Amino acid sequence: MTKTEKLSQLYKKANSLNEDLPKELMDKLSLYGQVLEIIGGLHAESVGVWKIAEAKRREILATVYSLDPEGSNKDRENKAEMAAAESRREEALAEKEATRWKNAYTSTLEMINILKKKYDHMKEIAKGGI
Repeated sequence: MTKTEKLSQLYKKANSLNEDLPKELMDKLSLYGQVLEIIGGLHAESVGVWKIAEAKRREILATVYSLDPEGSNKDRENKAEMAAAESRREEALAEKEATRWKNAYTSTLEMINILKKKYDHMKEIAKGGI
């Protein structure tokens, strides 16, 4: 089972639980904790892919620039940029994926915090508070 399939399964389980019942709310928090762990791993992997793509682009720029002694610095720079265009696109896609997982991590963390507050509120009401 892939990580995204596991995420889908965990979300499906979490969404089936009733947040108005304390035990199910705690179960949901536990599931979101598992989700957070997987998303954190996916974010780390995607950052690695992004950084490798960046290194590849920089290597192409440096290679083309340094191996072409002809022309002005600006001409050499332009040739290097043209040679690295595809790598720049790959880097942008990798950055997009890393940002996606970072945002998913942040959103899940916020959901966990909201559910914790809801649980605390339920405990207060059970004690007779507001």
